Amino acid sequence: MEGSLSPSRIIIGSFVLAILFGTFLLMLPIATVDGKGLSFVDALFTATSATCVTGLVVVDTGSFLTHFGQLVVLFLIQAGGLGIMTLSAFFAVAFGVRMSLRGKLILQDALNFYDMDTLGSLLVHIFLFTFVIEAFGFLLLTVSFLAGGMSWESAVYSAFFHSISAFCNAGFSLYSDSLTRFASSVVVNLTVCFLIVSGGIGFPVLYDLYRYFLSKRQGKRYVLAFHTRVVLFMTSVLILLGTVVIYGLESNNVLSHLSFKGKILASLFQSVTPRTAGFNTVDISALKETTWFFLMILMFIGASPGGTGGGIKTSTFLVILLSVVAIVRNKRDAVIFKRRISDEIIHRSVAIGFLALLLVCLGTFVVSLIEKQSLIKVAFEVVSAFGTVGLSTGITPSLHPVSKLIISLIMLIGRVGPLTAVVAMAEDAETQRIRYPEGEIIVG
Repeated sequence: MEGSLSPSRIIIGSFVLAILFGTFLLMLPIATVDGKGLSFVDALFTATSATCVTGLVVVDTGSFLTHFGQLVVLFLIQAGGLGIMTLSAFFAVAFGVRMSLRGKLILQDALNFYDMDTLGSLLVHIFLFTFVIEAFGFLLLTVSFLAGGMSWESAVYSAFFHSISAFCNAGFSLYSDSLTRFASSVVVNLTVCFLIVSGGIGFPVLYDLYRYFLSKRQGKRYVLAFHTRVVLFMTSVLILLGTVVIYGLESNNVLSHLSFKGKILASLFQSVTPRTAGFNTVDISALKETTWFFLMILMFIGASPGGTGGGIKTSTFLVILLSVVAIVRNKRDAVIFKRRISDEIIHRSVAIGFLALLLVCLGTFVVSLIEKQSLIKVAFEVVSAFGTVGLSTGITPSLHPVSKLIISLIMLIGRVGPLTAVVAMAEDAETQRIRYPEGEIIVG
């Protein structure tokens, strides 16, 4: 049976099973304050949003769900952020079960990491990084919440919930206004930003950085992987660009009541969070439509491969951009950091970008037929779902059940990746043995 399933189908299947399990738990009376449980559609939407680390909500997590319901959401966030296959592989190794070659190949696909020799070490360090970074965020947030006047119990629980949600780029919050009440808190803002970026750059990058600093400490020479340099470069550019643009667009609008320091802090936070996190310290519904459109671009790009977020990924966007620049400049190769990007990577990146754009356009078209909302609000919702971000203009709770199911599907595809989803649905193709003559087509 297992031999007939491709790695892509197994990865998607693991997410589907987790979603269905979470749906069942959230439908239990113990999951909601009113003792009725969520309806099937709302439970499915919430479980999908949590497992796919999105953060779009149809009910208020803090007031509508009980502690049991909140912990179910948190468990799904942690499982979805790490990846179901990663969790399964870790516990198999922990209990002494030797992974088969096929299991390793599936795990490689899930992590976007293809060095078989260091795969086991990466797996162990994924859990080490997760524990250390979330614990660090937990401590900082606890101290900050206590300083803000929270009780010990509330501060500890809130810090625990939000540190996991932030690192996994989920965007779920216990507060109906997300983190707006902490807009002026430097510690909360920078801590959450650190957690978001740490989870978003990808476990292979974290592992490479760990080996780099370990080697430096031991006096050994270690060169960061090409992929790591690309991800760090693109992440830095997007954060800086986002901060400047959001400040320029909103300084006299939604940021007008803040001091200069507050405006910079809020602009930085809203530049980081569209990259699949979904928290907000300003009212998203009050932003200009131009800002919405810019945030949609950031959400569409998303996090980095092997991380806890969605989107087409930073490296994919950069490869497409470099390819276009090379064509415009009539250059043969797309080059960065004195390295040429292979044709295979370019073709894969273009395919991912096209499929993602097609999904977003189709999803926006269908949902706009159902909902009586402006096109920009519907498009924002769909892009947020695809990028597994969770930012919303406020229309999520009022969506039609059919729209919620469509958005749920988009969240799943956004988490596993559009190319993975298409490959999983496609029939297994036989190896092509015949190459046909080239045909000339006029383009442009």
